[in-house]
Amino acid sequence: MVAHGVPAFGQGMSVTGVGPVNRAMGGAGTAAPLDAIGALHWNPASISYLEKSEVSFGMEGLLADVSLTSDVAGLGVNSTSGEAGVSIIPSVGWVDHLEGTNLTIGMGVYGVAGFRNNMPADPNNPLLANGPVFADTEMMQIVPTISYRINENWSIGIAPTLSAARMMFDPLGPSAVTPTATPGSGNRVHWGGGVQGGIYYASPNCWRAGFTIKSPQWFEEFRFFTPSGVVGFDLDYPMILSGGLAYYGFERWVFAADVRYFDFANTQGFDTLHWNSVFSMAAGAQYRLSELWTLRAGYNFNENPISSNAAFANVSTPLIQQHNISTGVGCMLTDGVELNLAYVYLVNNSLTGPLPSPPFSPGDTLTHEISAHSLVLGLRINY
Repeated sequence: MVAHGVPAFGQGMSVTGVGPVNRAMGGAGTAAPLDAIGALHWNPASISYLEKSEVSFGMEGLLADVSLTSDVAGLGVNSTSGEAGVSIIPSVGWVDHLEGTNLTIGMGVYGVAGFRNNMPADPNNPLLANGPVFADTEMMQIVPTISYRINENWSIGIAPTLSAARMMFDPLGPSAVTPTATPGSGNRVHWGGGVQGGIYYASPNCWRAGFTIKSPQWFEEFRFFTPSGVVGFDLDYPMILSGGLAYYGFERWVFAADVRYFDFANTQGFDTLHWNSVFSMAAGAQYRLSELWTLRAGYNFNENPISSNAAFANVSTPLIQQHNISTGVGCMLTDGVELNLAYVYLVNNSLTGPLPSPPFSPGDTLTHEISAHSLVLGLRINY
């Protein structure tokens, strides 16, 4: 008996924010453009309201702690821990206010989704008795952006998105991709694209509001090279709707909150995998302690798109994050140059579901368990 490997993107593997500033804010950024990376990612219209032109860089190291437990009649409870190692997620953002015009342009390049699982063979765990299970997926986006400031209070923005994704699974099946277990780690980077649009409002009384639509990322067919030939699977990245509010009314403080909707149920590939569409919520606060130091904290909540009945189908990719807690600090190194650091903790979460019968017996179950730590370091340069 061997675990499935199913290609999967989602809020479960989608980072809750991008760059050290936005990650420290819990991913809240649709109405709070605090740096170029977060503004470009969550609302193209909001880049008009960045205080200055800037270039921002970020690098995240994410370490996930994953375990897989089987409860099988006659064999008892057996748990195996994975050794995924550290995943690296880069981010770059550039925004420039075109002098003498109402236009602001920008470019973002960042990792928006990814997951790695590396489970060793375990003769005591029937899910891993036939060998190890490996899953490695990542998705990058390139986002050229333009924003037009209509007046003092309103702006609109649009950004075509070019996405690159790579997925490796060993074994590839049995799954929705192929009915038999086979290596699937020989595939190349696959490309997709879409568009995102946004609107931003800055009221005279310190409130800010934003709304964005990210279209699905329509990918070419994912092709896996296997010993028996090429296996294809159609999978897109879902449409994402984001709405946000922010308040700038207290001196030195910024408060922000976002609500998002991920449309998995109507996205090619995820409908085959029976994923549910979900909502998520992000909230964050920033306090400028002095001209030198800035403090940030945030929280992110996600509904789980994977039901307990789909736990076995997603055994190599247990993307079940629910609660994320974050904190961060910024330090001005020189005039216009800020060093930013963030820490994010994915609170331990688990999902239990039935094992298929046959070959297992009714009542046999598996349990996914995951927690993760992220450290994000970055530099922001204003000009």
